Amino acid sequence: MGKRICVYCSSSDVLEDKYKEVAECFAKAASFLDYTIVCGGSCKGLMGVIIDTMISNGARVEGVIPGFMKELEFHHPGLENIEIVPTMSERKDKLRDDTDAVVAFPGGIGTLEELMETLTLRRLGLYSGEVIIFNQDGFYNPLFLLFEHLEKERVLNNNWREGLVIVDNVEDLMYSLESAERKLLEPRHYAPA
Repeated sequence: MGKRICVYCSSSDVLEDKYKEVAECFAKAASFLDYTIVCGGSCKGLMGVIIDTMISNGARVEGVIPGFMKELEFHHPGLENIEIVPTMSERKDKLRDDTDAVVAFPGGIGTLEELMETLTLRRLGLYSGEVIIFNQDGFYNPLFLLFEHLEKERVLNNNWREGLVIVDNVEDLMYSLESAERKLLEPRHYAPA
């Protein structure tokens, strides 16, 4: 069996088609490589596209969704492997559990929140997987400008790029996933120096 990859992404149905096309391309490649995708289990947005593509290619995809979202019928009805959890915090823990990497595709506040928590855990030496940002068409450039501002103000260590992989196309993403190895960083990476 291939790698276990956690995906953070938009659950918006109104985002541009270019994001959906790339998500589908990624899911096809992940299916070919026999990856298991772990995601939020939603039928909406990029998450729905990835789940649909994985299922149609006979690949394994697992969803984790809090009970209140299932009650709102945000869950993907075709997803056989779905776990219902009580809280968003437990959802995040379950999504990361036993994964080789997390990939943040374009997304909103929820995606940012998941990404920031995982990047923090990575820098603290508490998450061993790779943290990958898919910076399609410069989507995350404003975030990197914020990181640079935090570095300039000396509240973020200048080594913030360590333990973080930034790619902007599916080919580089798949290469990064194939070469990803679980490894803990030393917690000293976290403290500003």
